[in-house]
Amino acid sequence: MIDYVKFAPLPVRDQNRALAYYTEKLGMRVAQDRPYQEGSRWIELTIPGAQTGIWFAPRGDDTPSEQPSLILITTNVKAAHAELAAKGVVLTQGPTDSPWRAGELFGLFRHTQGN
Repeated sequence: MIDYVKFAPLPVRDQNRALAYYTEKLGMRVAQDRPYQEGSRWIELTIPGAQTGIWFAPRGDDTPSEQPSLILITTNVKAAHAELAAKGVVLTQGPTDSPWRAGELFGLFRHTQGN
């Protein structure tokens, strides 16, 4: 019945800043960038090799959230952690053993708009 999720919303206040961050630091690619509502654009990003992408949803402010907004998967958390740190990504935790699955590591980072 359902094949996959096309994109998940990611709340951002400054689309240009978010676009630069997710393409330059995380290696995502622009699938669509078109005028949308007054003062904003419809921006969809994809992850090379993945079916699901993200969409920059409007956000009221940059107040940091303690709840993860986006869950990204990698085969090597330690290597990804080191690569992101080298690119200047603000890492807030990790690599750490997950409480939800034995033997699984996770890490957390905060992007420029509080997510």
